[in-house]
Amino acid sequence: PPTKTAWMYEDYPDGGNGRLVLPGETDEERRNELIKMIVHAHKHGFQLGIHAIGGRAIEACIDGFITAEREEPKGLRHYVIHGDFISDEYAKLAVEHGIGNCVQPIIKWTLSDVMDKVVGIELSAREWPLRTLLDIGVHLSAGSDAPVTYPSWQQGVQSAILRESKATGTVRGPEQCITVAEAIRMYTIGGAWQDHMEHIKGSIEMGKLADFCILDKDILTVEPHSIKDIRNLMTIVGGKIVYDAGVD
Repeated sequence: PPTKTAWMYEDYPDGGNGRLVLPGETDEERRNELIKMIVHAHKHGFQLGIHAIGGRAIEACIDGFITAEREEPKGLRHYVIHGDFISDEYAKLAVEHGIGNCVQPIIKWTLSDVMDKVVGIELSAREWPLRTLLDIGVHLSAGSDAPVTYPSWQQGVQSAILRESKATGTVRGPEQCITVAEAIRMYTIGGAWQDHMEHIKGSIEMGKLADFCILDKDILTVEPHSIKDIRNLMTIVGGKIVYDAGVD
């Protein structure tokens, strides 16, 4: 949205509502081209993660995923990357058809004040409606979108539970805040599910890979604004230490 290219239902303040960057003379032709591409990749067994921000772009992607799965059921768990302005209606369709959404709360923290100006405060407040999506039952995974933002999962968790802007601390959409535990799940088991790997990673359980990190504070009880400053003391991957801060 900051570049005003995201395909939205709403007009940008200075005109236009973006478009799909695909061949075609009209929105409908470009939408049909996207769906054809999705169906083609699906038939060849590729799981698709498509970057989409605007409501119309998100719906075109989900329509394509549904069309592809209906024509040739494969259970590939296609997903939308970003999905900033997904509607409740399409969130429910995503649940019904096993479609995931990979979100980046840290981007909301970084660009919240900018988005107020680009799409208006009311719509900006609903960007990434995490509480609503979780309540509906959408499979959420989370990332940073680095190098666009810092590759910090701690800041991502803090952003998801506070929804504050980096520049001013303004909170947009407080009703969409989620809990620390819910945010952690997006960054762990949520990603494992999206990767078809929830049976071997994403949570600490008997029989799964020993992938985890040891922190210097209890992330579930620490003051929320200090989550971003929690230090990683040790990282274990597959049962082997791959990082050690050397702290006794």
